[in-house]
Amino acid sequence: MVDLGSFPTRFDRFGRGAAIATLLALAVAILVAIAPTPDAPKPKVRASEAEQSDLQLYRDITARVAAGEAYYPVAADELRKGSYPLKPFVTFRAPTHATAYGLVGETVMVVLEGLLALAVLVVWWIRLIPVLPLRGRAAALILMVGGTATLIEPVTGLFHESWAALLMALMIGLRRPGHAAAAIIAGGLALMVRETVLPMILVMLGLATIERCWREAAGWAAVLGIFAVYLTWHAGMVATVVRPDDLASPGWQSFLGPRFALSAFSAVSSATVLPKALAFAAIILSIFGWASVRTGWAARVALMMLGYGAMLALFARPDTFYWALLIAPLSLAGLAFVPRAIAVLVRAARGMAQQPA
Repeated sequence: MVDLGSFPTRFDRFGRGAAIATLLALAVAILVAIAPTPDAPKPKVRASEAEQSDLQLYRDITARVAAGEAYYPVAADELRKGSYPLKPFVTFRAPTHATAYGLVGETVMVVLEGLLALAVLVVWWIRLIPVLPLRGRAAALILMVGGTATLIEPVTGLFHESWAALLMALMIGLRRPGHAAAAIIAGGLALMVRETVLPMILVMLGLATIERCWREAAGWAAVLGIFAVYLTWHAGMVATVVRPDDLASPGWQSFLGPRFALSAFSAVSSATVLPKALAFAAIILSIFGWASVRTGWAARVALMMLGYGAMLALFARPDTFYWALLIAPLSLAGLAFVPRAIAVLVRAARGMAQQPA
């Protein structure tokens, strides 16, 4: 008999009706996701001859900061050059990323990002030892390598989301009840790099509270307090360099829908090598895989993927598809849990008793 793992699933006590309904819902979700839609929005890279690319914007800013110029005047100048909006203040990235690149240089940062990616893989390998056999862990690790490889390319590392993504993956992998200090530090660093990490920090706080991990909840609350001070200071600094005639953001309410989120997820992960239908199906199945494991860490990954998927569907514009980078390291690794989850559901649908995990 093939060893599919020893983790408890959320379907272990399902009756026949509930199992059949779950299998049908999963099938419908996949069919809806892969159904062809000619007018579906696609991710857009801002990199034409007439427009400065986002990557070039970040490179120009970090180069000038490295040369000794102050971050906020430089950022304002480069945003104006590229006809980017300067209002509201969140159109300016926090100075954490540019300052770090400016202090140590791009080469050192590329090496550090590679080491961070390696740490993510090691932490998750250890995390999966109790729940997956060697073959399953190897499959999960290969899928994680595919998700992290994109992030550690020198060019992609200029995206703030690349660093935040690795730090969040490390955060979830490190977190254990009663031992959350390292996870809190990783999550705090991710938040200081990119403010879009905030929803996930709120999830970590909320779940720690539900699980009555009071010291951990206090740690996450402290992170939010520090971030609030940092963000207030950041807003004040932005106000000193913005002019009345500067462009304002068109907003983040595009409502591009779930298919755009799936397109963005596949564009920034190893699923990009697959045909679109297979890529979308793989992402749906990965979310299902993470959600099927009855553990706190898997629930956190599932909520992260669903949460950022909702953000992309509701608020992203075509040229902000790179928000999807935030889930890239773990985006497809949930596939490693799918065989056992499906097996449990099939047994329940056939009216057979479940085997203990």
